[in-house]
Amino acid sequence: MKISSIKLEHTNPSLGPHEKITSIQLVAAEKHASKIDSFLQSSKINNTTSLFEYLEAVETNNKQLIDSVLNNAPKNVTNEGQEISNLFFSLESGVTVTLADVYRRFELSHFYPDFTSYMMENGEVNDDLSPFD
Repeated sequence: MKISSIKLEHTNPSLGPHEKITSIQLVAAEKHASKIDSFLQSSKINNTTSLFEYLEAVETNNKQLIDSVLNNAPKNVTNEGQEISNLFFSLESGVTVTLADVYRRFELSHFYPDFTSYMMENGEVNDDLSPFD
């Protein structure tokens, strides 16, 4: 399994037409390969398995491991008006794995602030207006 890019998207859909979507995308270029690999191997998702193994499970449709990770998800809820952050992993196989509402629905070690800081420093930041515009 190989990553082609990682994107973190911040949105606030409750703002309707005033919503602003900010995304940070890190393309898996050779200069980022060791940092991305280290993040994937060292991060645990929902205290269950490595992020790498989870992404592989989604790519190969390993329902047992996927269910195990999802069953260990934190029980946090989104309050009205709160920002939602989604994390997307685009794999070279064409599969995209989405961790929707990543900060509330997943425990992902070494992600915030460690890897997000790296993404901010080395990725492409894009601020889009609402899809209603």
